[in-house]
Amino acid sequence: MPPSLAYQVVLARRVGEQLRDAPPELRGYVAGVVALLRTDPSVGTAAFSVVGGPEYTTIVFPDGRGYLGYHVVEERRLVVLVDLAWP
Repeated sequence: MPPSLAYQVVLARRVGEQLRDAPPELRGYVAGVVALLRTDPSVGTAAFSVVGGPEYTTIVFPDGRGYLGYHVVEERRLVVLVDLAWP
């Protein structure tokens, strides 16, 4: 059986706490981002823009309504969601 090409996506504690009581729209955006990151954390889509930065990579939600920052650990095929902002 060939090795999995998928990335594992995990939440930093702070991001998990923010999502616990988040509105459904934000949870939906994050679910869509997680699906994207599991396949290829380096590309955006028509729905989500990806911006590289000095500390981490950021995905911007549609209409600039918020963002989600993440680190990629290529050696472990791991993506860590580290920063979430939502108005």
